[in-house]
Amino acid sequence: MLSGTLPWESDSSDDEALLLFSLNNNNKQKRKWAHEVNMERKKFGEFHHLLKQIRKDELKFKEYFRMSMKQFDQLLSIIKKDIEKKELNLRESITAEERLAV
Repeated sequence: MLSGTLPWESDSSDDEALLLFSLNNNNKQKRKWAHEVNMERKKFGEFHHLLKQIRKDELKFKEYFRMSMKQFDQLLSIIKKDIEKKELNLRESITAEERLAV
């Protein structure tokens, strides 16, 4: 107001700054919590479909995991507490069995 302009008037530098701010603000992409592929891993994921089938055939299980089902289950019971994650309300965590399978 000291410069002789009214409070609702703005100079060109204010207009340019506002324009630049709005342009920069619109270009930012919103981050997703998880990719769509990961959100549907129970529906389409290899672990959830394959493990059910492979557990029916001891030979295929050993061929795929390079250990017997008994060894897999024993190893899982030993390291489960170390590799499992706490379940969150926002998203479902990966199970210890799935982590070991990977």
